[in-house]
Amino acid sequence: MMTLEEMQEKLTYLMDRQEILDVVNRYCRGVDRLDKEMVLSAYHEDAIDDHSMFVGSPDEFWTWVSKMHSENHSATQHMIGNHLAWIDGDVAHCETYLSYSGMNKTGAPFSAIGGRYIDRMEKRDGKWGIVAREYIVDWVAPSINTIEGSKTAEGGPNYDCLQPFEFKVAETAPQPSRNELDPSYRRPLNVDPARVSNYKQLSGAAKDVVDA
Repeated sequence: MMTLEEMQEKLTYLMDRQEILDVVNRYCRGVDRLDKEMVLSAYHEDAIDDHSMFVGSPDEFWTWVSKMHSENHSATQHMIGNHLAWIDGDVAHCETYLSYSGMNKTGAPFSAIGGRYIDRMEKRDGKWGIVAREYIVDWVAPSINTIEGSKTAEGGPNYDCLQPFEFKVAETAPQPSRNELDPSYRRPLNVDPARVSNYKQLSGAAKDVVDA
């Protein structure tokens, strides 16, 4: 039989575990509904999101992701699957499997991507939120050719939504590995500062070209 202290510890763990999962759920719903308040509620203000082709703060991420999805997709679904959280006091490291589907406005009619959110969350003033996130792309569904030799496809990645400099950013993004080199094993999880500065430099150069 558990002691009162053990019951309290167990209850605290279960409540933290649910609130951490709710953070991920709110994020996914917010992105699919293009709901700024809901998306930002998943982060602490000083968080950094390394989203493979984007690196920046929550506000910068919202500007980027809302523009990309509203201009390039008529609908999106971010479906989460396996979810693990290693909780140590007010800090948690989390891994959430993701299945993304998007109805494209250009190119192939739809895209499908399998990936993971690798998060370091912290509980501050009783609220859990993301402090560091790395979005890991595990696979991208290839085009399905319906006519022999044709490159027009039923489904496939929509690269029209990415700017040229974003491909360069994605080339140096954290990569999946089927061993302990995978980003999900890193403690503590921190976004590489070089990725942050590189993104700012490349995105700033791209903006200067557009404005010229």
